[in-house]
Amino acid sequence: MSRFGRAFLHDRNTFMTMAFLAFILAIPQAVRAWGREGHEIIVIVAEHYMRPGTAAAMRKLLAPESPEEASVWADEYRRDHRETGPWHYIDIPLADSRIALARECPNGDCVIAKTEQFLAVLKNPGVDNDAKTQALKFVIHFVGDLHQPLHVADNGDKGGNTRHVMFEGRPDNLHWVWDTGLLQHITRNPASLAAELESRITPRDQGEWQKGSSESWVMEGHRLAQTVAYGDLSNENPAPIPPTYEQQANAVIELQLEKLESGWRTCWTPI
Repeated sequence: MSRFGRAFLHDRNTFMTMAFLAFILAIPQAVRAWGREGHEIIVIVAEHYMRPGTAAAMRKLLAPESPEEASVWADEYRRDHRETGPWHYIDIPLADSRIALARECPNGDCVIAKTEQFLAVLKNPGVDNDAKTQALKFVIHFVGDLHQPLHVADNGDKGGNTRHVMFEGRPDNLHWVWDTGLLQHITRNPASLAAELESRITPRDQGEWQKGSSESWVMEGHRLAQTVAYGDLSNENPAPIPPTYEQQANAVIELQLEKLESGWRTCWTPI
């Protein structure tokens, strides 16, 4: 399948590395990123590449939930805790080329700040296991959110939530199409897609994805929003989602998920 967009995908997620190293060190109705399928794919591959002791420790901390259930917990939690909605994204204006946290993350209510906050909880040996469990579930989910281009870009449309499109002959919004619609077209079986994506990751990919900084990684997703999510979209209202757009978008989505998987594979260390 196409490798479109690889030029944008050379930096590995620094937050992801911090998240899982922090987990190892620490153990003695709104927007949804990728939908359930995407978050489950991420955690399926993560556990596949963990050492047995690491996987057991993660499962112990998350029990009685499975890792797959835990990966979507933050979306379910926000239904009754609406104040957590802004924690899942950061609205960087589409035309911008850098992050302005003072403007885009007031009071620390954005996905970047909240990821750092919950990482600090995981690192704190004085925090009880209940707090660590909740922090781990937020971090697992937010790492996925940070890879969704429309969670790090805004074109005056709430990250695509108010951008009207026609998908499969029906009216919808651009954000839902990227979160769920396109991925469901690729597959409705997270395990099978996870296995397929794993098989494509090369040692060269892993080396390239280890480079960069957290800011360059976030702006990578922002560039994908500029060039593909919005850049390939027509000016019609509602804008159609034709096969050519879907092909380009699917390739970007798959590569973003591959990149997440490579980061999980390489950042874990033995307990």
